[in-house]
Amino acid sequence: MTDAVEDFSASSDPSIDLWRRFRSGDAAAFGALSQTHYRALYNYASKFSSDPEFIRDCIQELYLELWERRTFLSETAFVKSYLLKALRHKLIKESVRLKRFKEPKELSFEAGESDLSIESKIIENEHLKHQVKRLNAIVSNLSKRQQEIIYLRFYQNLENEDISHIMNLGRQSVANLLYRTIKEIKEIWIPAEFFWALVFFSCV
Repeated sequence: MTDAVEDFSASSDPSIDLWRRFRSGDAAAFGALSQTHYRALYNYASKFSSDPEFIRDCIQELYLELWERRTFLSETAFVKSYLLKALRHKLIKESVRLKRFKEPKELSFEAGESDLSIESKIIENEHLKHQVKRLNAIVSNLSKRQQEIIYLRFYQNLENEDISHIMNLGRQSVANLLYRTIKEIKEIWIPAEFFWALVFFSCV
C-alpha cells in the first residue's frame, strides 16, 4: 500500500495530486480537477447524447456525487479514465431511467467540432482537412466498439490501460481490438493517406 502511494506521489500527472487533495476535503483542488477534465467529459458524453442540457446535468450530478462520496473513494493513477468511466455509467443509467437511451447502432463516435485535439491543428491545411473527413467516413462504418476505442485512443489521447478501465476490457483485449481496428482502417484507406494520418496522430 505504501509503495502505491509513493508511486502516485511521484507521478508527473497533476490530476493525481488534485485527486488526493480532493479526497481529503480540499474544495479548491476539487474545483481545479473538475475544470481540468470538464471539456473531455463533455466531448465524450456528446457521443452518447445530443442534448447539451442533459449532458451538463449528468456531469454536474457526477461532480456532486463525487464530492459527497469523496471519503469513500480510493487513490487512483488513472483519474481521467476514472471520471470518463463514471460518466459513461451515469449517462447510460440516467438515459435508461428517462427512457431516452440510444441503441448502440445510433451512437456517434465521429469527431465533432468540439473535438479540437486533432482538427484545430490542421484547420489551415486543406489536404489534411480532407484526411480528417475521410477518416470520419471510414470510422463511421466500423462497429461502435471500434469507434469508441479510436475516439478514446486518438481524440482523448488515452493509453491502453486507461481505455481498459473505461470499456471494461482487459489490457490485452484493448491492444487486440485497437490493432484490428487500425488494420481494418489501413486496408480501406490507400497507403499514402494512412501513412500521413499516422504521422499526424503521433504528433497529437
